[in-house]
Amino acid sequence: MDSIPTDFGLDAVRTYSHVGDPTPGPEHSVFWNAWFERLRHESPVLRKRTEVDESDPSATHEFISTHGVRIGCRLVTPPEGTAVRASLVRVHGYSVPKSLEHEERSLHEICARGVAVLSIRLRGYPGSRRDTNGNLIDLDANDRSWVAQGFDSYEHKDWVLTHALGDVCNAVRVMRNALLGRDAKDLDPWMAGEARRPDVFLHGRSLGGGLATIAAAQLSGRMLGRTIVDRLAIEVPSLGAWRWRLKNSGIGLSGEFASIIEATPDRREELIDRLRLMDAVVHGRKVRIPTISMLAGRDEVAPAPSAAAVFNAIDADPGQKWRFCIPYGHRHGDTHNTRRVALFQQSLADFFDPSRCPMDSMSDWEPRMRMDGS
Repeated sequence: MDSIPTDFGLDAVRTYSHVGDPTPGPEHSVFWNAWFERLRHESPVLRKRTEVDESDPSATHEFISTHGVRIGCRLVTPPEGTAVRASLVRVHGYSVPKSLEHEERSLHEICARGVAVLSIRLRGYPGSRRDTNGNLIDLDANDRSWVAQGFDSYEHKDWVLTHALGDVCNAVRVMRNALLGRDAKDLDPWMAGEARRPDVFLHGRSLGGGLATIAAAQLSGRMLGRTIVDRLAIEVPSLGAWRWRLKNSGIGLSGEFASIIEATPDRREELIDRLRLMDAVVHGRKVRIPTISMLAGRDEVAPAPSAAAVFNAIDADPGQKWRFCIPYGHRHGDTHNTRRVALFQQSLADFFDPSRCPMDSMSDWEPRMRMDGS
């Protein structure tokens, strides 16, 4: 592990063991209770898309999320003759992703295990742009980047990131309902309740990794005796350890938020507390499900120590957490790095196999998760 490239004057051990401040801000409970109450009254239903969104015509389905925004997505089901036993919701990173159709190519091994996969596009991204105008999020009409829109509004609920979290949570809800045979009359026959139990898995990269962690937290404890999200995979997760990032890093999203906060010094503490409402480290303490995370020793976009802090905050049992190490995060690096990333993607098919418990499916992978693994 000592040979892993690292940043911020931390060696590899301290990078991967980094922790953030898990203390909720003063308005944390009030905000999130009200947020979830609004979410609870929404009734998203997964439907086949009939009106094309030209920003990504390959979206096959959609559902109506927070504030009436249609979220485009692509549904990929197991091969004919393979029963659906679980579902997986996938959330993209911050950079504009490739088309949904292109992403489908990497999902065949997971689908072959009996998993129906829903890849979504957050509001404002290609495939989910038809409703993002007016006082919603219009990426082309605002000088700020997507993540900062509405951040310094005097209303907490105007921040786009909290609406995007609703998109993720609603995607989980529609897939769970589909597996239960609810609201699925115009979908494919597999949606009639063939699954033994409605397991829903979550997978997110970068921005999507932070959102997936917070979504898993917000959806925990909502049903008696079990969680709504059953397994979580996160790759170089962002949205974590904001206090540390503001002090130590001007790269990536930290720099933009720091600029906004510095421009309004009279609201400094208010805005820092608002930023920490969407801190995956704060939310991670409520996540107690099997989790695998791909973490880098160095990352020029999302600081590696902050990504590690998200993973370390997750409160799953030690035997239910797996850390897959790679040298570099948001860039390809060398051939070794590329091979490590490919190995992680291969491990996901086993991690999301609904016929096996994660502890069994990951046992063969554990020696390869370290940097000296092959």
